[in-house]
Amino acid sequence: MDNRRKVTLGGLWSSLYPMLIYLASQVAAGILYVLGVAVYSALSGVMPADLQDYVMDQYIEGTITVVLLSAVLTIPLFAWLYHLDIQKKKRYGWNEEWYPLTEWKLLWGAVGSAALALFGNGLISLLPLAQWSDSYEEVSDALYTGSIWLRMAAVGFFGPAVEELIMRGLLYQRLRAMMRPVAAMIWSALVFGVFHGNLVQGVYAFLIGLFFAWLMERTQRILVPMLGHMAANLFIVLLEDSHLLDLFYQSELNYLGMMAVSGIVFLWAVAMLREQ
Repeated sequence: MDNRRKVTLGGLWSSLYPMLIYLASQVAAGILYVLGVAVYSALSGVMPADLQDYVMDQYIEGTITVVLLSAVLTIPLFAWLYHLDIQKKKRYGWNEEWYPLTEWKLLWGAVGSAALALFGNGLISLLPLAQWSDSYEEVSDALYTGSIWLRMAAVGFFGPAVEELIMRGLLYQRLRAMMRPVAAMIWSALVFGVFHGNLVQGVYAFLIGLFFAWLMERTQRILVPMLGHMAANLFIVLLEDSHLLDLFYQSELNYLGMMAVSGIVFLWAVAMLREQ
């Protein structure tokens, strides 16, 4: 029996604990942010009648700041853990020279991810998921309001970087050591979906998480799904900010055209990646 494909509790814990660390860092960053808001309000003499509601409102408005802070603080830790895993694979005979990193892999990974992000948003809009997820609108408003530069930094760069280190660099790779690639892709994408905390984003994250895991399996380089994740998020953030995304939903023709073009571009990118 191939011991590498034996699922153990220790192996599952090893796969999941980085995500738990990151969630804890977000809670800690959130607490620090709330305390900072409360102290600032007290020093400024701004003490609303309902302090609890005021602090929670400020926390929701500061969601992007919390995401950015927790990502920046934890990226070095997860990059170090990923480095240790790579060194361990090398001791067992793995050689990264077998998987050369080319600009074409990065390009098509980014193009495919952006196209799938647009297709996924269109697909999700067809389903009544938002009606079953009370927290989605609140989270969506928090992520798509405020400074575009802050959102680009948090959602477009640092957030995807830390999430890829955790989800594909650590979680997927460690699951991959215990099970076959397809099973590892499905389970890692499922965890990625649950990680997002609401049904709408969860379904979307599961869909695109499958592709990111495939990119990791195909290229064996964390930079490919990481750049893809950045491209997908930045593409949607910029479409939202410019209100171009709304144009796709103004008519059935626009919507069908968006779905067709994004679907074709995604399949084209996958075909090009398979040739690399």
